[in-house]
Amino acid sequence: MKVDSKIFKGIEYVEVSELPQAQREVLTQTINPDFFIKLLVEGKIISGCLQYKDYIKWYQEHFHAQLNAPRDQPALQELEIKQNLALNKL
Repeated sequence: MKVDSKIFKGIEYVEVSELPQAQREVLTQTINPDFFIKLLVEGKIISGCLQYKDYIKWYQEHFHAQLNAPRDQPALQELEIKQNLALNKL
């Protein structure tokens, strides 16, 4: 699921640290580091940000595409169900 953007002085952005873990993992492996920006907000430098337009493009091309890609293995594996022996003692 796409995250909502934040806006600071007209710059629409997302903080990578606030993305869901699955997105953070894929993003750090697939995006060009030149897309990261730093913002000075209330005297503090916030690094690890992406402009929202770059995040949306990445999401559509990499993350969403990866979620919808055909899988070699079935999504769910069969579970081995073991009999609960404690129930047999009742």
